[in-house]
Amino acid sequence: MEISGPAAIPIDEPSPEPGGRPEGRERPEPGGGMAVRLRLLWRERHFLGRVALWTAGLSAVVMLFMPLHWKGVVKFVPSEGSGSMAMGGLLSRLSNSTSAASSPMMGLGLDAAGLLGSKTHGAFYVEVLKSQAVRDRMIDRFDLQTHYSQWADRYPSLKKSRYDTRKILTSFTDIEEDRKSGVITVTVTDYDQPTSAKMANAYVEELNRTAADLNTSDAHRERIFLEERLKGARQDLERASLELSEFSSKNRVMDPQTQSRAMMDAAARVQGELIVRESELRGLEQTYSNDSGRIRSLRAHIGELQAQLKKMLGSAATPPAQSGNAASSTVPYSMSTLPVLGSRYADLYRETKIQETVYEFLTQQLEMVKIQEAKELPTVRTMDPAAIPEKKAGPYRILLVCLCVVVALMLASSWVLGKAAWERIPGRDPRKLLVDEIASDVRDFSRRFHRGPA
Repeated sequence: MEISGPAAIPIDEPSPEPGGRPEGRERPEPGGGMAVRLRLLWRERHFLGRVALWTAGLSAVVMLFMPLHWKGVVKFVPSEGSGSMAMGGLLSRLSNSTSAASSPMMGLGLDAAGLLGSKTHGAFYVEVLKSQAVRDRMIDRFDLQTHYSQWADRYPSLKKSRYDTRKILTSFTDIEEDRKSGVITVTVTDYDQPTSAKMANAYVEELNRTAADLNTSDAHRERIFLEERLKGARQDLERASLELSEFSSKNRVMDPQTQSRAMMDAAARVQGELIVRESELRGLEQTYSNDSGRIRSLRAHIGELQAQLKKMLGSAATPPAQSGNAASSTVPYSMSTLPVLGSRYADLYRETKIQETVYEFLTQQLEMVKIQEAKELPTVRTMDPAAIPEKKAGPYRILLVCLCVVVALMLASSWVLGKAAWERIPGRDPRKLLVDEIASDVRDFSRRFHRGPA
């Protein structure tokens, strides 16, 4: 038969000692509390020793399986522009000129730059390094979702979500800025020596890349405008050059002014020769008859000269290039059509020269703006690039083993002292009765659970 309730719990009264005081009521003498506790711990020295040995052995085994930590460290300083240099010189002169008056302020940790509200580029670069854009680039660059796969048990969505990968990368990255010197230090911890150094240097590269993307200076905006304008100027130049070349190829015009002068000289020579031949013909007609072979030959030559002169003077309505006679191959165009061709050629030639001038001017301006933008571009200068670490950064196995042993001894000592204090509590104490009742109920529930339903 089972009996529940506090009345059914047997209570063993402590047996009185010869001195008349129960054992549970024994109390240390005044001033001897620490000595009693140390004596109790000394009595349990074998138990504490076993706890220390077991803890040291288990922790040593665990430490052997822990991977080594390696740290890649890179130090860099922001590049100061001309404006920043001038402001820095102004603040320096201000500090030197007021050194006597500012000594109390310096004692309070104040400086001229802070009072004037001057901001360094260091804070901007630190925020860029901590941005999600830089972290995502680092994740993609080193495939960190696969590299950090050993934490898949802690982060189940590591291979599916970049959020957990960013958290791990942030915990493994330490960014510090020295306000006095302006030096920024980036420390990357990893379990692989080369990877830690590569990631630290990659942070500087990604910082320069992101800062260049965020650059909104006047030179940057002007460069973008000139690049777009230069594209249009290049297209216009190609179009004008193509039209000029097609016109020259179709009409066989290279230089209208030179060609016109050459045709006038040729026409003058033909006309002069024609006059000479006609005078010669009139002289021969007075001596020879019309049937003479010399007169017939001279008349044929004069007719050829007249036809050639007529063609030069512009009697041909169509370009002679379309005919197949010898004169057309000698005289490609007439003097009457040459001014029209020259006018069109001059327009195309002038348009081509204008586009060439515009293109050259824009190219020069673009190069100058690129140089100015390079001067204004916010970049950093690496002071100490990250090298492959030669000394491990952790874990410190001996220190961790000693720490585990100390914590285990503290817990074991607390257990020994707590157990002794619990045993000194009288059996009828309400606290002890409550604990005994709870323990009895737990045992009853456990027996019913294992027994199963009736």
